[in-house]
Amino acid sequence: MMTEANPTQNTYLDNPAIYSQLDELLRVRFHVKRLRLNSQQKLISEKAGYRQAIRKGRGMEFNEVREYAAGDDIRHIDWKVSARTQKYHTKLFTEELERPVLCLLEQSPKLFFGSQTRFKSVQALNIAALIGWITLQEGDRFGGYVFNHKAHQWVEAKHQAKTVLQFLSAASTLQQQVTKPGSQTDWQQHLAQVLPYLKSGSRVYLIGDFLDVEADFFKTLSNFKSHCEIVLIHLFDPIESNLPTQGLLKLTDGESQTDFDTFSSAQLADYHAQYESRFEQLQQLSHGMQIPLLSVSTQENALESLRAQKVVT
Repeated sequence: MMTEANPTQNTYLDNPAIYSQLDELLRVRFHVKRLRLNSQQKLISEKAGYRQAIRKGRGMEFNEVREYAAGDDIRHIDWKVSARTQKYHTKLFTEELERPVLCLLEQSPKLFFGSQTRFKSVQALNIAALIGWITLQEGDRFGGYVFNHKAHQWVEAKHQAKTVLQFLSAASTLQQQVTKPGSQTDWQQHLAQVLPYLKSGSRVYLIGDFLDVEADFFKTLSNFKSHCEIVLIHLFDPIESNLPTQGLLKLTDGESQTDFDTFSSAQLADYHAQYESRFEQLQQLSHGMQIPLLSVSTQENALESLRAQKVVT
């Protein structure tokens, strides 16, 4: 079982199971050729019980104002210019050819945990790297928002390799600031930070734990969903849902510690019931809002997991 990284030991920074290695994230680019991201509509159709979602079109950008001509959409008349010139004028728009694809990425102490293969924070960044490079090769713009318990950074979506690199580098830096596990993640605060940046037609991937999100989390997501595609990607470690029977274990949330007797059937049953209850609530809320919810384990190959769940094809 992995141990908690000691903040006084820099050697952990070179351990790819505990901290992401930027060169490996860059090499992901060469493993995603000819892959594509599926839309929210496609993911919803793959989930039994979901109704078909309304397809969100790409955004429209203002181009110019010209004199009104027969056949123009009267809804686009610019009344201010028309009043000033005493002639009807209409606004012209062009469709955005590059869709903004955004990753909202958690790198908080809550993800600073892993039982065998890698930490949840590392797997989260693996997924973001896959989405970034696939987005770029599809001809769309990639950007996003990454945060930990101390800071956050917004990266404007652009169709440039250096923008993907900027995002991955920022995420790696914030990841390395985390040296011990914790229990709280203020997603609500960070969603409020991102909302003003969203453009109509954007595709937004939220990558994190989500089992203890704030009560208003899904209410805020409804503001996102009104003009964007939303996909939730839940990170988990197998030991979280299925504790091994290894006698007395010491459990910590980074602040307090407690003993847990895995030989006690009553304690095990209570632990599993609490976990299942939180996950079921997450499923019900996402299902009710028709937001696809995918789950990726720390022990899985991130690309193969996304393929199996139809996120990429």
